Amino acid sequence: MNIDHVKALAAVVDEGTVEGGAFVLGITASAASQRIRALESKLGQVLIRRTNPITVTEAGTAVLRYARQVELLESEALDRLHGIAADVPDGAGVRDGRREPTVLRIGVNADSLATWFRPVFAEVAAWDDVVIRIDVVDQDKALPLLTSGEVLGTITSAEASAYGTQVQRLGSMRYVAVATRSLLERHGGVVTTGDTPHAEVDLTTLPMVNFGRDDDLQLNFLAAAGVKGVPPTSVVPSSTEFAAAVAVGVGWGMIPIMQLDDFGDHLVPITASPAVDVPLYWHHWTLASDKLSRLTAALKAAAEVMR
Repeated sequence: MNIDHVKALAAVVDEGTVEGGAFVLGITASAASQRIRALESKLGQVLIRRTNPITVTEAGTAVLRYARQVELLESEALDRLHGIAADVPDGAGVRDGRREPTVLRIGVNADSLATWFRPVFAEVAAWDDVVIRIDVVDQDKALPLLTSGEVLGTITSAEASAYGTQVQRLGSMRYVAVATRSLLERHGGVVTTGDTPHAEVDLTTLPMVNFGRDDDLQLNFLAAAGVKGVPPTSVVPSSTEFAAAVAVGVGWGMIPIMQLDDFGDHLVPITASPAVDVPLYWHHWTLASDKLSRLTAALKAAAEVMR
């Protein structure tokens, strides 16, 4: 496959339009379109759906994944040819004559971004040869991003790896189902006393906060408690704001234990068994890439707080 044609495919998918992809490549929209059509003609397959935004077909998914891998490996090869050390111990780099940094696209769930993941930013800040682009995706729905080629690695709750990928366990995030005392009292809840106070309350009517359509944590908790149906539900699709909504009594919700200290002791577990542990794994392509290895090491170091 012609590398320029493959890069054109990746660019228009990244930008969502032929015009946007052409702008990134520094060519005309007509030239970008011609490159993709030439690639489709050579392969005898339609690779993209010319929708808004552009999406890839099943055949296009395979080519897009190839494009991402070529992009990463080509970048590291050129680094070496230009005498740039890709694995400088303290992150320092040669500035004069440096090429554009390599883009590392990864998938991360919102709660990880808001908690343990943050030290990774400090690591990346010291790397002159890398930029990161993060897709926020629920840990239960993340693997398709990797298999489609949209990202080179993703954090997910799934342990089994796909063909051509590697997986490392990062740890487990513990979530606790909590609500404010005032909310519980308004809905007839009784808070027990003792070393581990918790509320006894009717979960079929107690208002709930959900992160969004992809978030099953609250619904799974209700199912495990034998609750049928869904109580009055507010949707807050942001990790920090989700926790803030629970903390002021909008509804009950599952909050990472790493965030609970931010809200004092007015949040009460809503059952005697309020904790749920969600395992997290780092899935990434199997590539001999210094930059990918560096990112993996930073992720594993940051995730030590979950162990």
